[in-house]
Amino acid sequence: MDLDRVQKPLRQLRKSLKRLPDDPPPEAVHKLRTRARHIEAIAAALTSPDEKKTRRLLKSIKPVRKAAGNVRDMDVLTSNALTLPQNDGQESLVRLIEHLGVARQKSASDLLDTVDQQRKSARRLLKQYAKRVESTLDHKNARQPSGSSAQAAQHVQAVVANRIDELRRWPAFSARNIHPFRLKVKELRSILQLLPDADSNLVSALGSVKDQIGDWHDWQQLAQTAAEMLDSSEDRALLTQINKIGKQKLSHALASANALRKRYFRLSSRHRASG
Repeated sequence: MDLDRVQKPLRQLRKSLKRLPDDPPPEAVHKLRTRARHIEAIAAALTSPDEKKTRRLLKSIKPVRKAAGNVRDMDVLTSNALTLPQNDGQESLVRLIEHLGVARQKSASDLLDTVDQQRKSARRLLKQYAKRVESTLDHKNARQPSGSSAQAAQHVQAVVANRIDELRRWPAFSARNIHPFRLKVKELRSILQLLPDADSNLVSALGSVKDQIGDWHDWQQLAQTAAEMLDSSEDRALLTQINKIGKQKLSHALASANALRKRYFRLSSRHRASG
């Protein structure tokens, strides 16, 4: 695992926590959330989940990642809603976009409060974790404990193998299980991106599937939100339109996931027999 690739998201998250604007723009929120997820992937790859200091770090950044995710959801849903044609359902669309705007403001306020609460401890724990990572991965460090780098490499290999096996054994894809599959894909991709010798084609394929499933999930969330705040009769045209797009996105996501598994994660006859 490349030290610079591991250290970079640690530095970036500390920076994001320090300088989050009072009215955080979508890009800043996206970076904050993505960087927090990268740290979670790094921790999963390098350390045992029962390691006390690692648990403290993850506990400090999880609320930030979730709060940023709520804001990011509203940004994406609004962006998707704005792509809908403004014809017969224009009034319905205006009300939906206004609702999303109000929800975004509340989520952004919650995010700022969460960052204020977690900033000091999270930045301190990130700095400490960066030092521990350096002592493990820096081959030029004379103080490196004997065998620590080799142990880290073995742990990373075991984690990658475990994630691949999970994806390989995943049941037939459906609307119920394809989003959890996406989360596993994201985690594996984040770990592989830290490895200089990772298969770039696989990393690219994982990213494509992640985006396809994520696109469907965003439209599904928009459909759920619209169904909750719009009238099923008065706003039927808009609701039907959103649901239609969601079904198309699901079809694309399922096809993409199946193609990925067929190319990279096909079960061998031995695995099928043991499963």
